[in-house]
Amino acid sequence: MEKQKVKDAVRAFSELIERNKDRQPYSDYKEGINHGLEIAKDTFEENAEKFIYSNSTEERDAKIKNLQDKFNLLLDTIVVEKPRYTGDHLKGIDKGFEKSKKLFGEFIKNFV
Repeated sequence: MEKQKVKDAVRAFSELIERNKDRQPYSDYKEGINHGLEIAKDTFEENAEKFIYSNSTEERDAKIKNLQDKFNLLLDTIVVEKPRYTGDHLKGIDKGFEKSKKLFGEFIKNFV
């Protein structure tokens, strides 16, 4: 049951991220946003079990805030190497991270 809940969460968050990607990025910045969203999706998938647990005694709002804080911290600790990307691409990745934090907030409210 618990593994299925994790799989469902990963699938739902992945679909949410995919729906919010720019299908025709026309600049390095837009490609960076998509890249940031992809990194966030992969980060969630790798750590999904940390976010989806059913034995929490926290009230719903506290649980949501705690999960949001954990996800934000994970993204904030990711280091993207500058030599591989242009400045615009890096700015886009940062924007993609910020966008994914908001998307995660929406997602977790509906999933918890």
